[in-house]
Amino acid sequence: MKFIILSDLHLTCNTPVARLDNIEETWKRKLKFVLDYAKLNEMKILVAGDFFDRPRDWRIVTEFLKLMEDYEGVTISSVFGQHDMYLYSKDRYSTSLGVLIKTGMISELDITPWCFQAKRNNNNPETIGIYGASWGQEIPDPNRNINILVIHKNISDAPLFPGHEYTGAELFLKSHPEYHVIICGDIHKRFFFQKNGRIIVNPGPLLRMEATDYNMTYDPAFPVLDIDTQSVEWVTIPYESSAAVLSRKHIDNKKETESMLDEFIKNVSVDHKITFSFKENLQEYLTKNKTSQEIKDIISKIMGE
Repeated sequence: MKFIILSDLHLTCNTPVARLDNIEETWKRKLKFVLDYAKLNEMKILVAGDFFDRPRDWRIVTEFLKLMEDYEGVTISSVFGQHDMYLYSKDRYSTSLGVLIKTGMISELDITPWCFQAKRNNNNPETIGIYGASWGQEIPDPNRNINILVIHKNISDAPLFPGHEYTGAELFLKSHPEYHVIICGDIHKRFFFQKNGRIIVNPGPLLRMEATDYNMTYDPAFPVLDIDTQSVEWVTIPYESSAAVLSRKHIDNKKETESMLDEFIKNVSVDHKITFSFKENLQEYLTKNKTSQEIKDIISKIMGE
């Protein structure tokens, strides 16, 4: 049995500032490619959270449902990412993803495993259990022959920036030996690590939402997980070049503005030592501008009165 692995779809109708194209048209085209692949190859889809870009957006739900009309029979299962829920609300099901789960359009992966029979390496059938841990949830204790975890957590194989705090992928795999395959989302960076037949994988984001250095060279793709052989094959999603759809202009403008502000603050702190005393500030002004003694006397008299 094979599964298509996705994470961090961030479906939205609001085009990010970094994108030059229409983001709604782009995600529909990309998701349609994935759904076509799933339908043609009779594969189920597992999503590691952040299905939507914000918790509640009924327009995006409508557009998603329209797209799914042509894909009856394609099964999608997902956990909740932090973008799919409200931070302080326990009611996850009043959100866009929650509504789709309640209506049966998408199935939720949680502590209760989705179980089925499969063969690995042509051996006897074994029970496979797929568990889910949404953002902030505890990791379930599995008890099947082969256990798969789909989790939304800040797991990465390397820091995204200096000082980035994250859970190491190799360490996380080692810390949870009861799971044979771990599928994670949240960090918008693809990685794959395999050791002693066990796998941890992040498929990377469906959309390049920001013009980061990583996204400028990122090739959107999704892994196909083969349960029988416990292996992964990557399928490239047709996409436009980063130069065609991503702009760093807003980043450059921000850097220029920050540079000008820093220079202004530097000049103010060095050339104009402003204090909380009106008299001291006035005296400094008069001295720097070489104000005549006559005017100084007038000002002094007024202030004295």
